[in-house]
Amino acid sequence: MSVTMWCPSCAKAWPAGQVVCRGCLVELVADPGGTIRCCHCDRDWPARMQSCPNCLAELRPDPAAAADAMSDILAAGGHLFRPDGVAPFASGPGCTLARLSPRGGLVFTDAAGLVEASVVGADIAAVPPLACHDLDGSALFRLERYEAAPRALVAVGGDAAPIATYLRNGRGIDVRDETSAPVARFAPVATGDWSLAETGGGALASCWVADEDQDGWVDDQWSLRQVADRMPLKVLAAVALVLAAKVMAGRAQPVRAGGDRDDDADADAEPRWKEWNW
Repeated sequence: MSVTMWCPSCAKAWPAGQVVCRGCLVELVADPGGTIRCCHCDRDWPARMQSCPNCLAELRPDPAAAADAMSDILAAGGHLFRPDGVAPFASGPGCTLARLSPRGGLVFTDAAGLVEASVVGADIAAVPPLACHDLDGSALFRLERYEAAPRALVAVGGDAAPIATYLRNGRGIDVRDETSAPVARFAPVATGDWSLAETGGGALASCWVADEDQDGWVDDQWSLRQVADRMPLKVLAAVALVLAAKVMAGRAQPVRAGGDRDDDADADAEPRWKEWNW
C-alpha cells in the first residue's frame, strides 16, 4: 500500500485518496512535520494543530460555514471588511459611499458590501479637507480645495501628487486627470442618476444617488459602477470623484427625517455646507 497521507492528530498513515482520518475525523496532511499558517494572524503552527494558540482562530475553517456566516451578517444589514491581503479597490472603482451608522463617518464599500476604506475629516461632515484611509490607517488620497480655480477640488495621492481635479460646471462636474487634461464630465441624466462620460467619447460609468434613512436620520448615498472596459482615470481618481460629487452636490451630513438640516449639528456646519454646495 502506497502511503502518502498522514493524520496530524494521531500520526496514523493512510493510503492515497483518503481525505479524513477515520479515527480522529481530522483532515489528513501530506507532511506530518509540516506547518499551517493562520489566516488571521499569519503565524505558522505545526500541521497537527486545529486552532491557532495566538488568536484562537480555526486553522482549517469550513469554507461553506464561513460563507453562510457572511451571508447572515450582510442579510442583517451589517458590513464586513475587505479580506486581509487584498489591495483596496482591487476589482476597480465600483463602490458606494455611505455611512454605517446614522451619525457615523463615511466609508466606501464595494459591490458586495465589504468595507474598502474610510473617510476622515474634521467631523462627520462631507466638508474638505477630507482623507480616504485604507483599513490599516494608511492614506489612499486626500480631497482638498483646488485654489487655482473657483468651485474646484483636487484629489492628492498618498505620494502627495495630484491624481485628478474636479471643477463644478453648471449642474455637472468636469474631470481632469493627473496632468490636468480634461478627460470626462460627470453630470446628472435623470433624477438620482448621473453619468460619467469621456470627453468626446461614450459613457465610462454610471452613478445613482439615493436617500437612506437610518433610525430617523437621512443622508444621500452615492454608488458608482464602471460600464466601459477602459477608464482614462486612475482607479483612486474615479473613487475620489464619488466623494467630490458628495461634497459638491450632496448633503454635508445627515439630517432629521422630514427636516432640511440637522438642528443638533455644530453651529458652523450650515455656513460651511453652503460654501461648498454652489
